Amino acid sequence: MTNKEFFIKSWKNWATSLSKAILALPNDPQKLAFTHHPSFRSPWELVNHIAPHAIEVAQGATAGKVDLVNEGKFDINGPNTYKSTAEAAKAVEDNTAKLISVLEKLDDNTWATQMTPIFWGPMQIMEMPLCEIGWMMHNDMIYHTGQLTSYYRVIGAEQPSVAGPTYEQEVAMMAQANAN
Repeated sequence: MTNKEFFIKSWKNWATSLSKAILALPNDPQKLAFTHHPSFRSPWELVNHIAPHAIEVAQGATAGKVDLVNEGKFDINGPNTYKSTAEAAKAVEDNTAKLISVLEKLDDNTWATQMTPIFWGPMQIMEMPLCEIGWMMHNDMIYHTGQLTSYYRVIGAEQPSVAGPTYEQEVAMMAQANAN
């Protein structure tokens, strides 16, 4: 399996988890705006930060550059924010399909070596090979999904199973195992 093939497989798997995590959020704007600390992103800011990552990586492959959206403390009512959890989850799924389609057509050498600038607005903040950008965005998606999972119980939502069983699922499995 090549690096690109492993990336595609890994992205597909985690995008499924991210979509599930987004759909588990309540559609209550007050709960979605809650933060543990003023410097932390809210659940909705996290969703709107990580959901566009597939578009950003695909842009790197097709346009030879990446324009980051929803970085830092962005306007949560801005032009690049989703209107609902269902819309955000669908965007993750649709944009993952587009990313995979683009990458499947891309040769392994371009994936590994194409130097790709990353822009935040008009400012170029770095440049690296496309594969490194892809893996950086993949890891960022995982990292921020982890942050997102710290909110469910606090905002009164059921903790979704994102990367394995939840505490509640483990307790139920243990109880069932002990009952047998």
